[in-house]
Amino acid sequence: MFDGRRQRDLSIDELCVIMEQTQRETYGDGLDQAVLHPYMWAAKGHYYNTGNSFYNFPYMFGLLFGTGLYAIYQQDPAAFQVGYDDLLASTGMADAATLAARMQIDTRSPAFWRASLDIIRADIDRFEALAVAQP
Repeated sequence: MFDGRRQRDLSIDELCVIMEQTQRETYGDGLDQAVLHPYMWAAKGHYYNTGNSFYNFPYMFGLLFGTGLYAIYQQDPAAFQVGYDDLLASTGMADAATLAARMQIDTRSPAFWRASLDIIRADIDRFEALAVAQP
């Protein structure tokens, strides 16, 4: 979609075809083909805004930040809970790095993000093991 938009304006029909094709490729058999949403591009402006191709960054940051917090929780659940309640109560009052620092978490440390990715890797490994075990 972004490549096509950089070259020229795409027609409504082209955008709908791309949207349905992408949904099929993304969701495969997990999505009933009768409920494809060809006009999702119109409902979500980031699909056709060529200057906004990093739209998913907040989602990825949230996933990795939350998973990194979970990695810390696994080390000492009781100590984590006290700081976590404060973190939740303060959400929106400061940026993530400042809020995390209250819990002695350095979001600029690669170790924090590696711990998050380690949990995701373990989930992938578990999924792959289950998928291989299926007949």
